[in-house]
Amino acid sequence: MKPPETLAHSTLDTLPINIAVLDDEGTILFTNRAWREFAGDEDGEMEGTNYFATTDVDADEYAGQALGGIESVIDGEQELFTMEYPCHSPEEKQWFLMRVAPLPDDEAGSAVVAHIDITQRKLAELAAERRSEELKAERQNLKQLVDRVDGLLKAVMGDVLTVDSREAIQQTVCDRLAEVDSYQFAWVSELDLRDETLSSTALSADYPTTLSIPLDADDPVSEAARTEEMQVVTGDIDEQHSRLADSDVASVAAVPLVSGESLYGVLTVYADSDDVFDPREQAVLGTIGRATAAAIDARETSRLLTADNVTELELQVTDSGVFYIDVASELGCSMEYGGSVPDGEETVMFFLVETDDPSAVCAVAADHPQVSGVSHVSTADSSALFEFTVSDPPIVSVVADRGAQTGDILVEPGKATVTVTLPASMETRSVVEQVRNQYPETELLSVRERDEPPASRQAFVANVEERLTNRQLTALRKGFLGGFFDWPRDVSGEQLAESMDICPSTFHQHLRAGERKLLEEVFENW
Repeated sequence: MKPPETLAHSTLDTLPINIAVLDDEGTILFTNRAWREFAGDEDGEMEGTNYFATTDVDADEYAGQALGGIESVIDGEQELFTMEYPCHSPEEKQWFLMRVAPLPDDEAGSAVVAHIDITQRKLAELAAERRSEELKAERQNLKQLVDRVDGLLKAVMGDVLTVDSREAIQQTVCDRLAEVDSYQFAWVSELDLRDETLSSTALSADYPTTLSIPLDADDPVSEAARTEEMQVVTGDIDEQHSRLADSDVASVAAVPLVSGESLYGVLTVYADSDDVFDPREQAVLGTIGRATAAAIDARETSRLLTADNVTELELQVTDSGVFYIDVASELGCSMEYGGSVPDGEETVMFFLVETDDPSAVCAVAADHPQVSGVSHVSTADSSALFEFTVSDPPIVSVVADRGAQTGDILVEPGKATVTVTLPASMETRSVVEQVRNQYPETELLSVRERDEPPASRQAFVANVEERLTNRQLTALRKGFLGGFFDWPRDVSGEQLAESMDICPSTFHQHLRAGERKLLEEVFENW
């Protein structure tokens, strides 16, 4: 059995704590294995040396505090001395807790010094402190963001609510943003669907320079319009933006003005530093963009609700595969749309065709994959009336899906010019894009707003068509387009009855019933 002293030493060697025993003069009487390994003293040569003499009190502030604490315990001034201190090396950071306690008088020594590795605890504390500071900074940043958003939004919206037009809203926003110290210049662009460009409509300064950017360009403004998401670019800014701002531009933020499904343009802001549009600033501009779009939307909706007008689009379609374009191209003739009538699951489309050979028209149309049936109704002068049966009326059904109405379709070889009428409250862009999705070669020729009478044409036609049966509507369309109501008549009732595969008396019944309902709608409700 080991003697007590040997057992105590063996026990201390197992501890992961650096331990040394000192006498009342500070001489090291014993060190355990952990102390020796840490100090690089494998042979125990430190035992017998004076701890005080080997410690450089000028090395750092902790050395002097440590020696003073040890002496106070040896002299009986303190029962316990503790001190935390760093002990970093080039490879790693470490912290220790020094603990000095007196030994009983009957022991061979005066004090025991222990150095306990507290690195993990210290790292955790430092991480917690850093996180606390980060959270504090985040809270401060959030407060600043809220204050900035609230202040700028109140200023912008306060001015916006006092104006009464879309143009004034755009100009007010540009003027307000230009007053912000970190911004150089602001402008608003609107999308022109006719040539698919974004053109400046409001500028924060009265510069002679304007800007027009193609929608498909590699530019933050067009990218914002295409994606309806904010775009921020720093560094490599296109020179045209610098010319517009009349100064060097270091960063650009392009903010889409979106409300619901409507894109009202792009708000673009310039700065002369590349660190202005950080996430916090982007949040501010995003809020301004949404508020501006909502204000424009409210103004436009109010204007449209109080105005008796409609929007008229003129589209030019040159896609192949559309039966009336293909027929006109193959025969070198022109065609004019005369309306459509549902016929079960299919639709009959009427066209007046300038031709002196109706059989050629029937032959070409009958071979077209879109046409399930074609018949020649009548001929007057050089114009012949045809009815084409299709399952899905080209272009007509596409615009109808968006709540719009097809007016004229004038067909020439290789192209069709289509007039589409839609309520003024409907967004033009959505209708045009719907047509282009199916007919990519579509070009928007013009956009016009025109006044409607108190009861609109669409409402009148809808009321008439609701009262008429398909047979009555077909009889009226064929009679009108075929020249039955002209004098002298270009077509007889018997011919029209034959084209409808009914007897003449039945045709005249449908025609008279349709005429009566039409006149009732005119004289009683129009």
